[in-house]
Amino acid sequence: MQPTISLADRVAIVTGGRRQLGAAQAIRLAECGADVCLADVAHDDDMSATVAEIEKRGRKALPVVCDVSRRDQVESMVEACVRELGGVHVLVNNAGISSRETLMEVTDEEWDAVLDINLKGVVLCTQAAARRMIEQGRGGAVINLSSSTGLNANVSRGPYSVSKAGVIMATKLLARELGAHNITVNAIAPGFTSTAKIGGRDGTMFYRGKDETGRVFAKLALQREGEPVDYANTVAFLASPLGAYITGVTIPIDGGFTIP
Repeated sequence: MQPTISLADRVAIVTGGRRQLGAAQAIRLAECGADVCLADVAHDDDMSATVAEIEKRGRKALPVVCDVSRRDQVESMVEACVRELGGVHVLVNNAGISSRETLMEVTDEEWDAVLDINLKGVVLCTQAAARRMIEQGRGGAVINLSSSTGLNANVSRGPYSVSKAGVIMATKLLARELGAHNITVNAIAPGFTSTAKIGGRDGTMFYRGKDETGRVFAKLALQREGEPVDYANTVAFLASPLGAYITGVTIPIDGGFTIP
């Protein structure tokens, strides 16, 4: 049985919300009572399925096609959320793309794509959503997706690791800037996850490499992979009144991978 967290009368935006971790977060928020705007780069079968799961739980779901690296699209997405769902109280900056390049080998195109989505997108979405939260006068919560690779150097994911480390600093800065408005800003850092593939630039999928599971398990205190709901539960907690006095922190959710 899931712990009881109430997000009644709240509206949440989840970027990258149509599948995998984003879908789990959106569905968990709906289970806690929030209506949810799903922002993603495509309205496909995955998006439709996640919308259906939210509506099955008695909450409203608003799918919006949005590239989080484009300010005009981000602002239009937030405006649609306010217009259709009545406001915005929670923002989950989940949208991201991966990369299997080292810093010595990364191309300009790959670097720009990863940083634009993973880091610039966090800032653009927070700017647009937080301004609405300030206007509403009820405070709010922003939860950013970093990664265990933003805490530990992972040579094989150079630009991705840099972008996720940047998310951690952006979280601290935004927490300082928005605290006076009773808006909390935190991050979670997922670790080794049961989803065997991660989306890269232009729809490229990176699959778990040979023997990667065994190598990572050797570094875990908890001998299992993380499930999307493990991260979604923490997102719901930080979005709720239970997390109202937590801000500017990054919580590793990685089975002990980043224990010093």
